[in-house]
This record gives sequence, structure tokens and C-alpha cells, in this order.
Amino acid sequence: MDNSKFLKIVIVVLLIINIGTLAFMWTNKPSKMPLPPHERQDVFEFLTHELKFNDEQRNQYDQLRKEHHSEVEAIQKRGRSNHDHFFALLQNKSADSTLVSQLADSISINQKQIELVTFYHFQKVRAICNSEQQKKFDEVIGEALHKMFPKPPPHRN
Repeated sequence: MDNSKFLKIVIVVLLIINIGTLAFMWTNKPSKMPLPPHERQDVFEFLTHELKFNDEQRNQYDQLRKEHHSEVEAIQKRGRSNHDHFFALLQNKSADSTLVSQLADSISINQKQIELVTFYHFQKVRAICNSEQQKKFDEVIGEALHKMFPKPPPHRN
């Protein structure tokens, strides 16, 4: 077998392997589903348990949690709209850089609002604690936040 025929066979085999690898990666990519509600519920249960809330505190915390959820949901809805408008500009060959910058700023402002709403939410949760619970709150809030916003999976190259 001459060299050129051998090289052609090797190239075809490598192409088949690459196509197979790409097909495998495409069909087996992980889903990007949001956390199921029961996973997020763990934060409520975690803090309620760790802080040893009584029934009244538990009810107050539950009300605060519902308020926080509705506020964040409203902000996220605006954020999705801003995000959609932002990336719709890709269809315009000569997108106005000022508009691109303004939409990027509005997306970051939305994220800032979510962070502030979350901060003030936990400030209110801490306020319903007695002094002993506040000490415990200060110890466990980091863990609660990690449960609420888990570390994203590593990026695949």
C-alpha cells in the first residue's frame, strides 16, 4: 500500500472518530435546568432547623421568603426581557454601540437589584432572630447562601 492511500484511510478514520465524538457529546450534554423547587426549599428548612425557629418565627420567615421570591421573580422577568433585547441586536449588522452599552448596563442593574433584595431579605430574617439565633445565623448564613446559589459545574472544553 502506498503512502497516499494509507494517509487517506487514516484521514477518513479520524473524521469518523471526530464525527462520532461530536455526536456523543451533543446527545449526552447535561441539561441546564434550574434547581428543582425542593432543592431550593432546603435553604428554608436548613435555616429553620439550624436557628431552631419557633412556630411564630417560622411563619414570619416563610412570609419573608414568599415576599423575596415574588420580588426576585419580577426582577428576573425584566432581566429576561432586557437580555432578549440585548441579544436581538446581534441581528443588526450595525448595532448602535450606545444602545448595546445601555442594555448591558440595564442587565447588570437588574442583577444588582437581585443582590440587594436578597441582602435585605436576609437582614430581615436575621432581625426576627433572638440574640443567640443571630450568633448562629452569622455562622451559617454562608452555608445557606451556598445552598441557594450552588457553584456552577466546571466548564467543559
